[in-house]
Amino acid sequence: MKISKLYSNNENFKTIIFDKGINFILSSNNGVGKSSLFKLIDFCLLGDKHFLGNEHFKDYIFYIELQIAANKYITIKRPVTNGKNIELKITNKKSMLLDEKDFYKKGSIGVAKSFFENKVNYSINKFRTYITYFLRDEYNQNDVFILNKNASSHEIEYKTLIANLVGIDGRKIRRKYELESSTLESTQSDLEKVIEENKTLITSYFIDRLKDSIAKYGRIILGKEVSFSIDLNSSNDIEFSINVKNDENSNDNLNDEATIKKLLCFIFASALAEIYVQKKLIKFVAFDSPFDGNKNSYEDGIYRAIHQLNRIGIQTIITSNEDVIHNPENLSEIKNEYLTDYLSNDDKLMGDF
Repeated sequence: MKISKLYSNNENFKTIIFDKGINFILSSNNGVGKSSLFKLIDFCLLGDKHFLGNEHFKDYIFYIELQIAANKYITIKRPVTNGKNIELKITNKKSMLLDEKDFYKKGSIGVAKSFFENKVNYSINKFRTYITYFLRDEYNQNDVFILNKNASSHEIEYKTLIANLVGIDGRKIRRKYELESSTLESTQSDLEKVIEENKTLITSYFIDRLKDSIAKYGRIILGKEVSFSIDLNSSNDIEFSINVKNDENSNDNLNDEATIKKLLCFIFASALAEIYVQKKLIKFVAFDSPFDGNKNSYEDGIYRAIHQLNRIGIQTIITSNEDVIHNPENLSEIKNEYLTDYLSNDDKLMGDF
């Protein structure tokens, strides 16, 4: 799945038409809609709508067109105020459906999710659960594995998600926790059996490929060794870790924890996209402001990774203030070849309100 188009029934909204390869949305400054773009994509992909609570948006209807196969597109039409009027339509070409009356399906968010998943037939069910690992807004760059929406949940929630993503049956991981909380004495033997089974799940060809891919993007972006591991801890619970082998005497910005986390989020998203490229799953990596702040030291590495993803057929959507891209050659190429749109105080994504 790649993002083809994002538009609205309200002319104040700036229509964004995406390339199937590299997309940069640059801006002159903050407050013009870069972060809102990520929230809108998530909303149109049947996510949360809390940020659209402003009365100004009550009559807005947003549309997102997705390419789900060669010559096959699906448009999701989602109004801000009526949650039961989400509509979907499949077409064999790119289309603007503002005046379209004949949508295939109309209903609540649950109905829409079910219809969508049935049509795209992803390798992993419940695509909404995983999309934020590929769609990293500013609030989901603080931890590689724990998304913002799962921050207050029990650890089994995010561990089940990651297990499924890396080819492990998350139900078996969850089963261990369920047995531990049970008060029937007969479950002890079942628990021991599940633990032994889980020990065999943490090694596989798929996991080895992911480890190699993470190491690859670590070298591309950081020029350093990045390792990914899956183990059972002393309580026999599954643990995921991703680490950078850093020189303690190094004077680079990898001594800054926030920088490390954000770069590792980008590396993990890139590696996941690469190993799923031949399967039916999300085929884009979208990242809000990857060049900001201390990440500037790795601008060239991030830019190389974006090109590598493009070579293997992964769409990238990158937002950034223009002035944080310091390499003039990169900035020139972005403006000449990969500039999807430019936001400014005079040309905001959502207009003035």
